[in-house]
Amino acid sequence: MTSETARLLTTLLSLAEDTGSLSDELHFAGWDAAERVPLDHGAANVLRALVLPKAAKVLEVGAGFGGLTRYLGEVSATVHAVEADPVRAAAVRFRTRDLDTVSVHDRPPSTGYDLAVIQQPYATRGLLESVRERLAPMGAVVVLTSSRGVAGTLTAAGLEVQRELLCSPGHEVARAVRSERIDTELPRLSAAITGGPANGLALLCGPGAAALWPAFRLATYFNTAERAAFACTRADVVRTGEGAEVRRVPLVPSPPVAGISVGPCTDKVYDAPTMVEVLLDEPERVAELLTGWRDLVRAEADRGVEALWDLLPHNVLVDGPVLRPIDLEWRHAGAGVSEVIERGVLVLADKLTDAGWSAAAGDGSMRDLAGWLGVLIGLHPSFVDGALEREVAFSTIGSCGTAHGTDEVRAAIAGIWRKRLARTVHEYRSPKVGAGVAANEDEVAKR
Repeated sequence: MTSETARLLTTLLSLAEDTGSLSDELHFAGWDAAERVPLDHGAANVLRALVLPKAAKVLEVGAGFGGLTRYLGEVSATVHAVEADPVRAAAVRFRTRDLDTVSVHDRPPSTGYDLAVIQQPYATRGLLESVRERLAPMGAVVVLTSSRGVAGTLTAAGLEVQRELLCSPGHEVARAVRSERIDTELPRLSAAITGGPANGLALLCGPGAAALWPAFRLATYFNTAERAAFACTRADVVRTGEGAEVRRVPLVPSPPVAGISVGPCTDKVYDAPTMVEVLLDEPERVAELLTGWRDLVRAEADRGVEALWDLLPHNVLVDGPVLRPIDLEWRHAGAGVSEVIERGVLVLADKLTDAGWSAAAGDGSMRDLAGWLGVLIGLHPSFVDGALEREVAFSTIGSCGTAHGTDEVRAAIAGIWRKRLARTVHEYRSPKVGAGVAANEDEVAKR
């Protein structure tokens, strides 16, 4: 990072009204990756995934621009953040200026720490030995790194690695934090939640390391990208007596915005493909599966299930003859069965277009495909425009966290959707869409 970018970030933090770990103001302030990463909602996800000791006294070495410091200050009793660079130290002070739990230093000032968090560049043997000497009897150390080579240095410093967690795409802004066990026990689910390779590691060391990650937990993953704070969620994948479950909750319980909200949901894990996966492999089943999905939406509505808005084809597993809904976190108070069905067909057409679906007309557009899919379950092709308008309105609120003053964002999202509707299906040949438990990234324009 250049010194100019460092000064800019410090200035942004000095001027921000909301410096919280889930600040929308900061999350959307960065222009490029160098600016966005330290300000991202997900900058503290790697620590959110851990069970941090209550009322902890924490030492953080390498505080950077305060993304982790801010979160630690919100959940811990005392945080001593060490940052030698004066510009970054100033940034940390601005980020935590309303927290009396945080102080910033140029070297570790105390002993008896319950938790120490260390960034890779500082994980030298000398510093690690110094940190070990400062730990409480049941203290723990978390080293955030992109290299397994640090493990040898930790061992030499008397801090044997007790648990290694993989962070995808990296520890700086983690979408998923997982044990390697999930790759073998639930490979379909693991592929779905990670979305790619793990380029980061969280190494847990010290006497208290085991408590940071319960033995029954296989992974924790987050939806924090391009969402306003009210819509950010976490999901824990845990073992149960009957197999495994995904337990999803909002990061911050919030009231609905224009009738839109996210809520908790729990799904049993099934080793089954999504409807989208099946349609890509067996396109001849499109009428059967679409009809089954439409009937499922109606049945769920008759039972009074609150969360219908996300009951879309990519959130339905085809488990033999049974269709199983999953990941129903979004709620939309103004949407009924017809709106959900129209939304599902629109989003399905978008995903099949991205995959260059073999059953689509040779020169047809996404709009043509959506209309044809709708006809299969009794919709008139004109439904597309109404579904598009609702999707744009929903995506705008999900992105902005408000229904007011969003005309520019709404126009941009609408423009993206219009372009997507116009594209030709067979011009696109991206990898298969969906896998196991969907990541709930269906609002295309917003994501």
